[in-house]
Amino acid sequence: MKKLSIWCVVIFTLLVGFISCEEIEELENCPDVTINVDNVAGSAVYRFAAQLNGIEDVRLTWSIDGEEIATGNLDDIASQIFEYQFEEGTYTVCVSVASETCPIEVCKEIVVDIDETNPCPDLFFETRQLDRPNHYKFIADFPGIEETRYEWFINGEVVETDNQNADNYLFWEFSEAGTYEVCIKTETPDCPEGTSYCKVIEVEEVDGNCPELFFLAEQDGDNPAYYFQVEFPNADQVEWLGWFINGELVEDSNNGDNNRFYYQFEPGRYEVCLKTETPDCPQGTSYCKVIEIEGATACPELFFEAEQDGDNPAYYFYPSAFEGIDDVTLEWSVNGDFVGTSTGHNEPFYYQFAPGSYEVCLSVETPDCPQGVTFCKVIEIEETGTSCPELYFNIEQEGDTPGYNFWAEFEGMNDISYEWTINGDVVDSEILDSNERDDYLYYQFGAGTYEICIIAETPDCPNGVIFCKTLVVE
Repeated sequence: MKKLSIWCVVIFTLLVGFISCEEIEELENCPDVTINVDNVAGSAVYRFAAQLNGIEDVRLTWSIDGEEIATGNLDDIASQIFEYQFEEGTYTVCVSVASETCPIEVCKEIVVDIDETNPCPDLFFETRQLDRPNHYKFIADFPGIEETRYEWFINGEVVETDNQNADNYLFWEFSEAGTYEVCIKTETPDCPEGTSYCKVIEVEEVDGNCPELFFLAEQDGDNPAYYFQVEFPNADQVEWLGWFINGELVEDSNNGDNNRFYYQFEPGRYEVCLKTETPDCPQGTSYCKVIEIEGATACPELFFEAEQDGDNPAYYFYPSAFEGIDDVTLEWSVNGDFVGTSTGHNEPFYYQFAPGSYEVCLSVETPDCPQGVTFCKVIEIEETGTSCPELYFNIEQEGDTPGYNFWAEFEGMNDISYEWTINGDVVDSEILDSNERDDYLYYQFGAGTYEICIIAETPDCPNGVIFCKTLVVE
């Protein structure tokens, strides 16, 4: 009996030793993680690159002074490379690796010392991938942007010239997979040799045989939960669909079964993805949306005051101040149509109306509110002694070409003169009683975002009236 007890103790000790060795071996096999820091002396813009070897398909989390900034998977280069624009000060930047066997966090302390004497602007822009893997939005954001004219370049070729006080972003759809260098560049009287800021974008091959996935996200009232509904052509014919949250499969469906998905979240930021693989699309394809649950981020409380311009059917709109308002672009829309931007709470937005009822909305995106927030007011314009024409025009694309047709169509248009403008530049005039008048404009565009307007002044409308539409050409 005594010998049996001794053997039991020996066997138990060996088992514990084997388990302990296995745990130690796992920890010893964890990779070394390093952060490389790139910064031009005196610039507020920093680039951090995480280098990891031996880990696959795990999540990275970047943080600044303990506050989470960006997350992603290692198969997304944006999670390995993190770029940020700082104010002066000392910061601790960390990257964390979410792995059960290798929980790793590596940090770097940086001291940001901005050279205020540098006459060249400290350029910077943010990058966001939109609904498709090859569709991007680039948002310029740097001190002095309101006074700086700059150009967008892709692989060294200019693709758009920014007009001062216009939208500070570029929509771009890459036609082919590959590596692209996207830059903004400027020259100023104080910086005659020019300066630039660039990012490298990796665009993956889009399989033409892969279905274009899409889903709708609807919050369940005030609960921190969402309904997700598959919504794309022939969805019921796809053999398998998987729902992923932050890279982890949480639910799947087969042959169109259960294409509605419900999930309860904790406070935080989540990437919800719908993925599939088919025989014609063996590499798979996905569609993702970011869901923000209150408690992790905070959107500003928007508000604006509306002040009529004397007796004119026009208003000044003054946005109320909120933290960070001077660092973002304020976007304005009227009855759902984008009509312009403003910056800061001291700069009002001005708009000329015709008689009628209008919903005026202010929208903004901030780093802590990436999905954006909107505030709206209804403005009623009554008939007055003066009468401005209610301008309007229709748009039609010329087949699959970059050419577009614009037809004016409003009451009394044959009795007035008016002009066509694109991004503020006059491109055509419709002169009363002119033999060349046709109330029509044809124009060929490059890729970009354009504001097309018709403008008129009449004796009964001496302050003029304008009607605009925004056109995005991909």
